[in-house]
Amino acid sequence: MRQNCKKWIWVVVLAAVLCAGIGLWLFASAGHQKPVYVFSFEDGIAGMPDYSESASESGGVVTTDHVQPVHLTDTQKVLEVCVSEGQHVKKGDVLFTYDTTLSEINLTQKDLAIQQAKLDLETFKRELAVINTYVPISYHPVEPTEPSEQGEPVPNLAEFPLEGKEFFVYSGTGDTTLTPKYCWLRSSTMVDETLMAELFSDTEENLLFVRFQYTQDDANDGAVTEEYGIKLMRLVLPQEDGAVCNTYRYSFFNPNLPETQEPADDGIDINSGYTASEIAAMRTEKQSQIREKEFAIKVLEAEYSIMQKEADSGQVTAQFDGVVMNLQDEQTARDEKIPFMKVSGGGGFYVMGTISELELGRVQVGQKVHVNSWDTMELYEGSVVEIQDFPQASENSIFGDRQNVSYYPCKIFIDGSADLQDGSYVSLQLQAQEGETSLYVDNAFVLAEGASNYVYVRDLNGKLEKRKIQVGKSLWGSHTQVLSGITQEDWLAFPYGNSIKEGVPTQEGTFENLSGN
Repeated sequence: MRQNCKKWIWVVVLAAVLCAGIGLWLFASAGHQKPVYVFSFEDGIAGMPDYSESASESGGVVTTDHVQPVHLTDTQKVLEVCVSEGQHVKKGDVLFTYDTTLSEINLTQKDLAIQQAKLDLETFKRELAVINTYVPISYHPVEPTEPSEQGEPVPNLAEFPLEGKEFFVYSGTGDTTLTPKYCWLRSSTMVDETLMAELFSDTEENLLFVRFQYTQDDANDGAVTEEYGIKLMRLVLPQEDGAVCNTYRYSFFNPNLPETQEPADDGIDINSGYTASEIAAMRTEKQSQIREKEFAIKVLEAEYSIMQKEADSGQVTAQFDGVVMNLQDEQTARDEKIPFMKVSGGGGFYVMGTISELELGRVQVGQKVHVNSWDTMELYEGSVVEIQDFPQASENSIFGDRQNVSYYPCKIFIDGSADLQDGSYVSLQLQAQEGETSLYVDNAFVLAEGASNYVYVRDLNGKLEKRKIQVGKSLWGSHTQVLSGITQEDWLAFPYGNSIKEGVPTQEGTFENLSGN
């Protein structure tokens, strides 16, 4: 009976020891989990907490309604003026005639400019597609390694002839700091991408340790006057045409401390060679270039349409019944960039565009709009006269520029006294209500998954939480308006890397910690 009791006592003790061991292991594992840096809105890293909604901007094409300003282009040489100031004209009456020779040349040049702009746009889109394939540098745990033995003996440089050589690799494999490639350099030789490519020419590995040496008078038997170690990384990046491009990054190591051998696995997954924030910045810049080029194409096409009408006929006619007003001298009109004449039938100008559903609450019929002519850079005042009830698919948004939302047609009216031209392009600026501000998050912190957007936020327990947000319009191509989900008091983490997951501990970061994300 006593023997059975002793057996049970040992079983209970063994179970307690195992439970304690497992508990300590779990506690130690949780305690060694590396915290993730989170950043605040207050210091401007995560975004802008109180951005003043000063104005919403975009543009559109001018149409006319019973007002016809007649502008002279640089290619129109007036042959005959057929009307006079105050004269009543009928629709189709000839106002003046001009020579079309220069107009046809200008039309051809404008068409070439449009085609080139479209080619540039396609190039930008392909470059963005390549950027979207980039995977950021990430980190993984590394098992500690035992100290390694010293590397192989290094042969004497004096055994090798150096005449006519700019550099010479005379020893080592480059696998670790203990077995680096020993590379002699002539004093006039620079370490550039050509030299780096040559160092990688005999290996398929993308990581090399190199020990560079300069000698007295560049002699093979001269004393080493300068020596430094470089950890060299080769990044193989895909290009838009399907080819690859090699680029290089490096850091330094102390060649005189061989006992600090760097492990083969340093815990870094190079991937594209760029950090998440660098990739986000490249993506933002390329998206901005695409938007600017799309806008430039719209302006060019509007100008081409005007030029085409000019080249098709050597005369300008009245578009409706009206009265000739403000007839100017030809040279005065050119010098002051004002209409040569104007036919008025009591109307004005219109610009048709769309409003994002996110902006509908801010825009009302009768609201004032600033109109800026791209032809003359003159500023005029317009007003919203119509907002339609049904959305339509459109790429010409006036107020609010955001994907995955609906757009509603909107018409802007400008008084007939403005010096605008039918078919020309204008920019529009809708003033916000006084005191209106919004929270904008830096695009580098936003994780898009399908039609939804998320950010990683520090929760009340100091742990990382993945949270869905509702977004509004884009600002400058680098920030996104946040309508709900977070506040300016929240701290955000970059949403990329192996360490980013819900429940990991967080640590408040500053500008000095940005390079580690």
